[in-house]
Parts: sequence; C-alpha cells; structure tokens
Amino acid sequence: MSLIESSRLLEERVKKAIALIHKLRADNTELSERLSLVNTHNEELQELLSKTSADTAVIEEAIASALESLDSLGDLDDLGDFGTLDSDELAAAEDFTIDGSGQDLETFEDNNF
Repeated sequence: MSLIESSRLLEERVKKAIALIHKLRADNTELSERLSLVNTHNEELQELLSKTSADTAVIEEAIASALESLDSLGDLDDLGDFGTLDSDELAAAEDFTIDGSGQDLETFEDNNF
C-alpha cells in the first residue's frame, strides 16, 4: 500500500471518528436533558408523596378522634325504645293537620308561582 493510499485511508477514518464524536455529543446532550427532566419529575413526586402522607396522618387522627367520641357515648343499647312510636302514635301523627280536617296540608309544589 502506498503512502498516498495510507493517508487517504487515515483521513477517512478520522472523518468517521469526527462524525461519531458529534453523534455521541448530541446523544449525551439529549440524555442530560432527559435526566434533568426525570430528576425534576422525581422531586415533584416526592413533594406529592410528602403532602399525601401528611393528609393521611390528619385523616387517621380525625378517625381516631371520632372513634374515641363514639366510645365515650357508652353503650347505645341502653336507650331502649327512646324515640320510637307505637302504632297508635304513628296513626295519630298520620292523621294530624293544623285545622283538624284530616286532609293534607297544601304544599308549595301545588302552587304555580
């Protein structure tokens, strides 16, 4: 192989190396930008996780407080028939009207305003 052919071969290899270096630099820039984006997204997710954890703690405290309040009421089974009507009382309430006529009272739905 002559010196001229060797020089041309070396020149072609240098050109290929330069093209490869440019491609690798562009790839490196793109990957650096993507890494920055991923890091930013990761920070946002960490903040969201922290807020969610704090909200969960507040909810757990509220539930625990509500349960303690219910426990402090005692046994509700001891109330017996408090607040219940027997059948006679229900019938009397059903027949009740202001004027004693036994007819239903006029409601706003019946009027055309």
